[in-house]
Amino acid sequence: MVGLVLGGLALLALLVIGGTLLAVNSGEEDAEPPSTTVDPRSSTTRASTAGTGPTTSVAGTGPPASVTADQAENFLKEQQEKALPDVPVSTVTCPSEPYRVGHVILCRMVLQATPVLYQVTITGVDALVVKPARPIIDTDKAEVLVEDNEVGSVADCGSPRIRQVEIGATFSCRTATSTWDFTVRDEYGQVAGTRR
Repeated sequence: MVGLVLGGLALLALLVIGGTLLAVNSGEEDAEPPSTTVDPRSSTTRASTAGTGPTTSVAGTGPPASVTADQAENFLKEQQEKALPDVPVSTVTCPSEPYRVGHVILCRMVLQATPVLYQVTITGVDALVVKPARPIIDTDKAEVLVEDNEVGSVADCGSPRIRQVEIGATFSCRTATSTWDFTVRDEYGQVAGTRR
């Protein structure tokens, strides 16, 4: 058996939004590097909200926030399109506001016909932090990693391409001569793989 642990850049290739926290704020530094800082009011992408609804919302106890559901949806869509431009985003839906600082919402995004959830935390009057609610795996990236380890092979990890999974979930990729079994190890989608 040959063991393979995917980490660093290889790890990021398996995640839809790289497993990093994405922050939207008005100039305040985010305490959790690495992060992406964007003012939600500068968003120009319009997300469609037809088809799926929000999953949940837990009210915050802080002051009212100026971040709107449209801004959160647009930000999620823009970041997703930057991370994987070849994966279509058909809808993004967040619960309706008003939001307060401390508010935690789950937004639903549909990626290539697969619904995934993102946790959005309103961290300031005009700031939010988003991260996948559970690890998100892009099996096309896993196929490339397997093929890089078995030169000349063609890997198939099955479908769907995009999967939101629990920590500890497993999936397999096959080539003509072997099978690679992967286990999701943490909330950021780091996986360990074994060739058999």
